[in-house]
Amino acid sequence: MQKNRSRSRWFLFQKLYSQCYNTLNKDDFRESFYEGRFTFAIDGEYIDEMIDIINKHEPFFIHIIQKYSPKFKISQMSVLYIIPVYIGLAEMFFLSEEIPAKVSINEAIEIAKMYGDDSAKKIVNGVLNNALQDYNDLKKQSNQEIKKDETIFLK
Repeated sequence: MQKNRSRSRWFLFQKLYSQCYNTLNKDDFRESFYEGRFTFAIDGEYIDEMIDIINKHEPFFIHIIQKYSPKFKISQMSVLYIIPVYIGLAEMFFLSEEIPAKVSINEAIEIAKMYGDDSAKKIVNGVLNNALQDYNDLKKQSNQEIKKDETIFLK
């Protein structure tokens, strides 16, 4: 069975969404949600790496969201808006496999359209495209310690 990266991202979204509300056993989640239900294979290595990246760099991602969507307070934003941004930023800045930034942005927008509303796709698009424009400056900041004020996944 061939691995499907787009669907792996959707599975990642659902796993991260669940992680916001429950402590997850990754094997139980995969078995209960995925095993035997689909005709495609998910990319487990990608998902595990992305979850590690998101958990490790969440304060940096929040910093970027606050920088490029200053009208919204992160604690009041829906996770349906935040998770696609996290996925795009994790791919753009930290994933070991190089994925073109525009692909990461477009995939994140598709996730936002699938699970969110029009506002979600606009916020995701705006934050990720601005982050791409300022990529070099943000990459330097990604190596610095960022204050952990508010987090979604880090408890």
